[in-house]
Amino acid sequence: MAIAPLNKFLTIAVPVAPGQQDIYKAPVGTSAIVLYAQVSNVGVNTTPSVTFTHRRTSVATRTIGNVRNNRIIKDGEIPPNDSLILIDGRLVLERTALISDSLIINGTQTGITTISNVTYSSNIGLTTVTTLDPHGFSVNDQITMAGIAFTCPSTAGITSSIFPAPQAAFTIDRIIDNKSFETNTGIVNSLPHTFRPSFHRFIRSNADAITVVVDSNGGATAGDTIIPIKGTDYDAVTGILSVTSATPHNLGTNDTVRFTNNSIFFTCSQDNYLKEQSYPRSTDPANNGNTIGVTTFTGNNLIFTVNVGLTTTGGLVGPLQMEFICSILENSTS
Repeated sequence: MAIAPLNKFLTIAVPVAPGQQDIYKAPVGTSAIVLYAQVSNVGVNTTPSVTFTHRRTSVATRTIGNVRNNRIIKDGEIPPNDSLILIDGRLVLERTALISDSLIINGTQTGITTISNVTYSSNIGLTTVTTLDPHGFSVNDQITMAGIAFTCPSTAGITSSIFPAPQAAFTIDRIIDNKSFETNTGIVNSLPHTFRPSFHRFIRSNADAITVVVDSNGGATAGDTIIPIKGTDYDAVTGILSVTSATPHNLGTNDTVRFTNNSIFFTCSQDNYLKEQSYPRSTDPANNGNTIGVTTFTGNNLIFTVNVGLTTTGGLVGPLQMEFICSILENSTS
C-alpha cells in the first residue's frame, strides 16, 4: 500500500540581520516549494538592499561540502516604506542523498557596528553589549544582532554556539555610554553564557604565505616557503595558529617564520562566514615586518603552531531596517 505524501505549510518571518543568514534548508527526504518571499523596508529614511541566493550543497561522499550559489537577486534595493518581492511563483528545494538545497539572504544597510563584548544574565535575560566603535543608538530603538559566539554548559559538557538563534529583533532598554547599551534577549533555561571572540574557518592560502627565517636545528633552510592547507586552524581566544603544511616543514623549537601580508584566507562567524578575510593585516602582530617563533611542532613534520595574536571582537549589531517573510510547502513521503 502506497504512503500518501505528507504536505506541510510553513511561514518564515525574521528580521534581516547583519551578515549572511541561512533562512531555510530542506529537511532530509523532503522536497520543499517556496511559494512566496519578500523583504520589507522598515527603517527610517534608508534604502537598504538584499542579495537572495539559492544554495546547492553537495552531500555526496566524493564531493561533500562543494557549494554552488545561484543568485535570485543581487543587491536589490528596497525604497522607503516599500517592499521587494523575491519570489512570486514556485521555487523547488531538494534534499537527497546527493544534494542539499537552502535559501540564503544577505542584507546591506547602514549603521552596522562590530561587537567587542557581551554579558548575558541567564536568569533575567538582560544583555549588555559593548561595541568597538560608537553605536549611535537611542532608547527604544529596534536592533538586530548576529554572529555572537558564546560558550555555555549543556548535557554534553561545555559547548559553543552562535546567537541569536533563531534570528530576532530587540529593543534598546538603556544606553550606558556611546559604546555600551542594554537590551533584553530572553531567558535561555538559566544557563550561564560566556562571550568569546569569533570562530574562524580556513579557506585557502597563497604559495608564498610563510617563509622560514631562522632554522636552528638544520632541518629547514632559511628562505624555504610553507603553504598552509586544509586542517589549518586559528583559535581567537589563545591567538594560536595551527598550520597544516602541504609538504614537511622541517621546523623545530626556536625556529622562526615570517608571514606574507594578506596571504592566508579565513571566513569567520561574525558575519556567518560570508566574506573571505585575508591575514595577516598590516596592523596585526604577525605582519610581514615581524618574525614569529614556532611554539610546537609534530613528529609527522606536517603541523606546527605559532602565536599570531588574539582577536577580541565577535558579532555585529545594527538598526532594524529590513524584515523577511516567505511561505513554503514541504512535501515528504517518508
